[in-house]
Amino acid sequence: MEIERGELRCSNCGRQYPVIRSIPRFVPSDSYVRSFSLEWNMFGRTQLDSESHSDSRDTFVEKTGTRLQDLSGKVILEAGCGMGRFLDVVSKQPGTKVVGFDLSLSVESAYRNVGNRPNVHIVQADVMKPPFAPSSFDMVYSIGVLHHTSKPREAFHSLVPLLKERGEIAIWVYPKYHWSTFSDLYRHVTARMPSNMTLGICKAMLVVHSFDGKAPRRLRGRLQTILPISKEKHYEKRLLDTFDWYSPRYQFKFAPDEVLKWFREAGLINIQMLPFQVSLKGIRK
Repeated sequence: MEIERGELRCSNCGRQYPVIRSIPRFVPSDSYVRSFSLEWNMFGRTQLDSESHSDSRDTFVEKTGTRLQDLSGKVILEAGCGMGRFLDVVSKQPGTKVVGFDLSLSVESAYRNVGNRPNVHIVQADVMKPPFAPSSFDMVYSIGVLHHTSKPREAFHSLVPLLKERGEIAIWVYPKYHWSTFSDLYRHVTARMPSNMTLGICKAMLVVHSFDGKAPRRLRGRLQTILPISKEKHYEKRLLDTFDWYSPRYQFKFAPDEVLKWFREAGLINIQMLPFQVSLKGIRK
């Protein structure tokens, strides 16, 4: 039976955690990720796959190096589930049991999208202190999340103990791009603004870019260098991605070798650096 409101009590320490709107809450607030609370509730269904496209499925396969058919029968954890786009994909595989957690209030949107599925469980929690028993999961993945934490390396190491023996972890974090200088500079301002204001600026940026094709030929394309935005074709996805660049408090970028070091420090084996930078996977001994 679904519990809409109640509490969970730890049998060891006696601490209590509320269940609000069917979601266990292991944190008192959305802390430093409030921009994501706005983002994923405003764009709650934008990235879900539909009959006309399979973007999320393709992204999952590309950034985790995992074949969907290999997930059948596994217990899987997504660290930083957002509005549930990848939970939607993974939970459709036969026999899977899937847990998704996020620090932000995007869990509300994730629950609306996939929380009614019997094999999906949504939790609000901090990746630095995941509320799960060690050796609980056959697979842990995190796509585009760890670089938005205050300490990405420590966040990664908090996830590894959750794997069962021979369990697999796969992550993708932002790579270091040569064109990121301007966006990083602007973020000193935009990431400190109220999220609604940053969203308004992003909308204005998209309007400015709409005139790029009418500029003199010698100037075309330069706008993307000095005022970077997402190049998604669909307007809503373009706005979502652009807001995602400029609004988060933390947004680190990494070289592949930096993240490879994390995997080696954790004692993982069969480490693979996937073609999509910076995506890696490894197995716990």
